[in-house]
Amino acid sequence: MRLRGSAFWVLVAFVTLALAGICAASDRPMEAYALPHPVPEIRRAPVDPLTMVVSALRECANVLTTRERWRLARIISTESAEHGYDPLFITALMQVESGCLSTARGNGALGLVQLLPSTARAVARRLGVPWQGERTLTEPSSNIQLGLHYLRELEELLGDPYRAVAAYNLGPARVARMSSGRAKQTQYVRKILLRYERLLEQYA
Repeated sequence: MRLRGSAFWVLVAFVTLALAGICAASDRPMEAYALPHPVPEIRRAPVDPLTMVVSALRECANVLTTRERWRLARIISTESAEHGYDPLFITALMQVESGCLSTARGNGALGLVQLLPSTARAVARRLGVPWQGERTLTEPSSNIQLGLHYLRELEELLGDPYRAVAAYNLGPARVARMSSGRAKQTQYVRKILLRYERLLEQYA
């Protein structure tokens, strides 16, 4: 079948717009989502934050029972609200750090949001939280409380949420001279943002 005159150019325009839409969608993950602090998406969500976190934690069903998912979701929701973070973002951070395993260990760090004992002990002292060594970090409520407080301290120190998240992984000294854009492109930050975006799309 041949297309003549205006019909041909209409088809060309349609294909061009479709391709532009595909390209725009492919750029969306790293450009359309800024670190939510605080997060407007939560207030527009069709369900409450606790329900979203419980749904997101279904991905951790291999290590968490239903009862444990609800308990962990309550902790995440409460501490996220206390420190001004989107609970789905904190869920994404936790999934990247530990896979939802409260006894996770890696490079000396412990627990759901992977804190070094020396760092956690200093934060606990500033908060007046009782410190009981490694047991403090394997308890979900204290681990998340200390982790989110430390993340907030990093943000206040560095003045930028992307730099704060990068410093959570690399340490503040290594991020001190890093720009916000460079911090956003680090492998660790990108991994968390991509996980966070996926949770938003599935559960928000």
